[in-house]
Amino acid sequence: MPIYEQAYRRYEARAPLRPLRFWPITREALRLILAKRVFIFLLLGAWIPFVVRVVQIYVVTRFPEANRVLPVDGRLFGEFLNQQIVFTVFLSIFGGAGLIANDLRTGAILAYLSRPLTRRDYVLGKLGVLMGLNLAVTLVPGLLLYLIGLALAPELFVKWELVWIGPAVGFQSFLIALSVSLLALAVSALSRSARVAGLAFVGLFIGLEIVRGVLVTIGDRPEAHVLSLQNDLRVVGNLIFGITERGVPVPAVYPPVVLVLVALGCLAVLRARVRAVEIVR
Repeated sequence: MPIYEQAYRRYEARAPLRPLRFWPITREALRLILAKRVFIFLLLGAWIPFVVRVVQIYVVTRFPEANRVLPVDGRLFGEFLNQQIVFTVFLSIFGGAGLIANDLRTGAILAYLSRPLTRRDYVLGKLGVLMGLNLAVTLVPGLLLYLIGLALAPELFVKWELVWIGPAVGFQSFLIALSVSLLALAVSALSRSARVAGLAFVGLFIGLEIVRGVLVTIGDRPEAHVLSLQNDLRVVGNLIFGITERGVPVPAVYPPVVLVLVALGCLAVLRARVRAVEIVR
C-alpha cells in the first residue's frame, strides 16, 4: 500500500471567519477593560459635554435670542468634537497603554502569532479596541446630538445647506479616533511596561503642546502649531465645520499632511515591533 508524503499545511479558519479573525482579540480586550468600574466612570464623564450641548440646543429653542450667544449650527458640532479629543486621549491611556506592551512583556504576542493569525489580524484586533472606545465618545454622541438637534430644532437643522453636518461628524470622529488610537498603539509597542507606555503617551501629547505654546509665544514661530497632534486635529475640525473665528495660523494643508505622516510612522513602528520571532541582542 503506497504511502504519500504530506508536508506541513498551515491551518486556515473556516471561510466565514477569515475576514473576522481579529474580532476575538478586540472582544476579549474590551471585556476586560469594561469590567473595571473606574473605566466606566471615565466613559460616563466623557458624555458630560454631550449633555451640555443638548441643554444648549434646548435653551435656544425656548429662547431664540440666545442663539446670538450660543450659536446652534455646524460650529456646535465642531466645537463638541474638539472637546472630545481630550477624552479620547484619556481613554487611550487607560485602555491602550498595555495592549501591546503587556504582550511583549509576557511573551503573549508569540502565542498570538503562533495561531492562525497574521500580524495584520493582531494589529487590527488591538486597534479595534481603541477605535471602539474612542468612537463611543466621538461618533456616537456626535450623531446622537445631530438627531436630537433635528428633533428639537428642525427649523435650524432641517435645511439643505446643513445636510453636510452628519457626514462631517462621521469623518471628523473617525479621524480623531484613528489618529489617537494609532499613536497610543505605537507607543504601547515601543515599551514592555504599560505604565511607561502610558506616561510616554501623556508626555508626548502634553510635551508637544507645551513646546508648541513656547515656540509660538516666545519664538514667534507660527509654523510650530503643527507640532501638536491635538492642535492639528482641532484645526482640521475647524476647517470642516467652518469655525472661521479661530483663524488657521498655518497653511490649511499642513495639519492634514502631519496627521498622515504620523499615521504612517505609527504603522512603521507597529510593523517593526509586532513580529512572531523575538530577536534577542
